[in-house]
Amino acid sequence: MVVAPVLPGWHPSHATLELIELVVGGVLGHLPDGALGELPEAAHAGVLVEDAEGTPVAELTFAPDGVPRVRGLRPFAHGPVRSHRRTPAQVREAVAGRPVIAVSLTGPAPASQVAAARAAAAEQGAVLLWLVMVGDGWDAQSTGGLGAEALWRAARRLADPGELVVPLALPADQVELAGPAMAAYGAAEIRSAGVSAARREVHPAFTAELARAVRPAAQRGLVLFFTGLSGSGKSTVAKALAEALIEDGRRTLSMLDGDEVRRLLSAGLGFSVADREANIRRIGFVAAEVARHGGTAICAPIAPFAAGRAEVRSLVEQAGGDLLLVHVATPLAECERRDRKGMYAKARRGEIADFTGISSPYEPPSDADIVLDTSDISVQECVNRLWRMLQERGYLADDVR
Repeated sequence: MVVAPVLPGWHPSHATLELIELVVGGVLGHLPDGALGELPEAAHAGVLVEDAEGTPVAELTFAPDGVPRVRGLRPFAHGPVRSHRRTPAQVREAVAGRPVIAVSLTGPAPASQVAAARAAAAEQGAVLLWLVMVGDGWDAQSTGGLGAEALWRAARRLADPGELVVPLALPADQVELAGPAMAAYGAAEIRSAGVSAARREVHPAFTAELARAVRPAAQRGLVLFFTGLSGSGKSTVAKALAEALIEDGRRTLSMLDGDEVRRLLSAGLGFSVADREANIRRIGFVAAEVARHGGTAICAPIAPFAAGRAEVRSLVEQAGGDLLLVHVATPLAECERRDRKGMYAKARRGEIADFTGISSPYEPPSDADIVLDTSDISVQECVNRLWRMLQERGYLADDVR
């Protein structure tokens, strides 16, 4: 008797989970190349794909030719506007054999594009299907000022009776698959409705959501994300700025300092590269939720890797907030000279593995909004420069820009 192997569990990224769901639902015929680059090494026979709650939702196995096979196990439950999602089979049943003109909606569309799509549908006696992009990566920047949920609400206002509006959880970095996806929904003609170059050209259905989403900087959620070597002074500057903001009182504040986060939010994590990146993701998740509700979060981890910092920025922007990256670029020699906790000395003796700056790299950010060096300027001057930046960018209400 052949015993089937016990497959390990795998918790993929949101984007990969979305792609797997699209394959299970028949929107995509197969997973795109590179979608499984993050598979665990033990997944030779396959994996049980787990959702955000750890529930197995699909089985992924490999045929002898190496091609992945995906089989759904139970309904997916993650992602925005879940109850409104429709499979191609459900859409084909709804249109009852009529032709379909599908429009991929990626932002506030010009009224001219909407009118042209409706004219084409009327001429062909077709059903107009608005496929709204709500997948991973479709944040306010990529959708012309609207996040995925806001774009969905606007699309529902846009639709006339008889038109269909379906959310499509296609990751933003896989937008080239929109054509095959729309074809799977039975589209005889495929169109796109993108971001209008001028606000006055936008269809009225989008204006209310734009007014709600594009708020003044002083009303938007904000994350001040400090990064730098251990001993650079980032925590000291971050705490001094936090104190100044609390005394000022115009912005509510949450402090997510590195050591405190380690004891509370990230208790149990070690200092391997994987654990340090997990720590940064946790900080980013909490900071994004603070920003979602209009608050201000100050974070001060080392955050040595560009990929981790980019992930935090994406989380914040998808939540509708802004992130200001503060690079405290105090030189390694000065950080090591301070060595308040004796960590550099231990790392030099080989007692600490993967220590940033000694046995593990630090990737200086190329996208920092401000660079500070506490070996050259005082903590108070650092706070003064940060304060001026907040004033100039409009994050402090009533200050003149």
